[in-house]
Amino acid sequence: MGHSIQRLEQRLELQDYKLSALLDVTRGINARATEAELLEMFRESLSEHLGINRLVLYAFDGSWKCLLATGVEGTVPEVKERSFFEQEGRIALTSTAGDEQFDVVIPVSHDGEPLAYLLAGETAEGRGLSPVVKHLNFIQTLTNVLVVALQNKRLEEERVDREATRRELELAADMQTLLVPTEWPADVDIDIAAFYQPHLEVGGDYFDVIAVDDERLVFCMADVSGKGMAAAFLMSNFQANLRAIFQYESDDLLGTVRRLNQRVMENARGEKYITMFAAVYYRSTRVLNYVNCGHNPPVLMAPDGKVNQLMFGSVGLGMFHDIPSIEVGTEQVARGSTLACYTDGLVEQENEEGVPYGMQRMEDIMCERRGMKVDEIQHALLNSVQEFQGEEPSFDDTALLVVRFK
Repeated sequence: MGHSIQRLEQRLELQDYKLSALLDVTRGINARATEAELLEMFRESLSEHLGINRLVLYAFDGSWKCLLATGVEGTVPEVKERSFFEQEGRIALTSTAGDEQFDVVIPVSHDGEPLAYLLAGETAEGRGLSPVVKHLNFIQTLTNVLVVALQNKRLEEERVDREATRRELELAADMQTLLVPTEWPADVDIDIAAFYQPHLEVGGDYFDVIAVDDERLVFCMADVSGKGMAAAFLMSNFQANLRAIFQYESDDLLGTVRRLNQRVMENARGEKYITMFAAVYYRSTRVLNYVNCGHNPPVLMAPDGKVNQLMFGSVGLGMFHDIPSIEVGTEQVARGSTLACYTDGLVEQENEEGVPYGMQRMEDIMCERRGMKVDEIQHALLNSVQEFQGEEPSFDDTALLVVRFK
């Protein structure tokens, strides 16, 4: 009778422990314990209290990963396919130390898809019923709780990351809206039309027209490598530097490019670069001085349809600490001439056959409509690109600035 009572007390004590272990893991989950902390609680519950001290837990998170390996002598193998756990016959892993024997493989599934597999066994030879078999239901329950908690934890982290990325893109889009002009003041010497369409929520293109003083007008088209908040911040800083240098420093394109290159290097630290076309137009002499820093060459079309591609300049900004050489281009601008600045999303857009739109098509449209207003030329170019690409999706940002010199 006394022996039976003792056995009953042991069973009740064991049941209390199991409930306590489940509660501890649940409390850890609610307290947002780390993955390492939860895995240690799991190991301690099975190994130190139930004698199940050979444990290997694989979980699926895009690929199979070993989250826990205890009681094995070597390094356990990587697993590529779930079929690894569905072998008939003995249950064993071949580690770097040799064969590791286990009593059971416990699967954890959701909607028929495997989430994890636990391999469990003893490290010492024992007699009687294996504790793995004896406590199998509890092991299955505890493993399910742990694995689902870890998966939910990862899903929550992914959700937080997605939300942070979405918010970052919104902030970058707001910043970009402030950077890219949407309206142009009337000017006695030029007419302007511009278009910008980012490929994603946030692009890396920028254009501007700056009236420095009564004599000088500055035209700029730039494209920063990369996308997202980092690119938006870099372009914001670039715009501020460009405006300040043209507004308050000497009238020297060579010096301006070198200073801009230095600022981009300081801010991007070699991780990004900017291609840029910058030009200064002198109203009284009708002279256009420009530098093309690795950008797609703008097109300057005379009233008779003659085309000049503005290519003189240097490498992109931020590619080298010191730009090796810079060449300033000069154009005499006739009345009625048209300048078109653009980014690669326009001319490199491909059709369904993989053929790029190209500069020749752009120049042909400009020539055919060279007497029209700038907004009509802009619309004609954009419509031409859209018809050319057909159902082929856009692959990059598209920016276009069209200027008519009166």
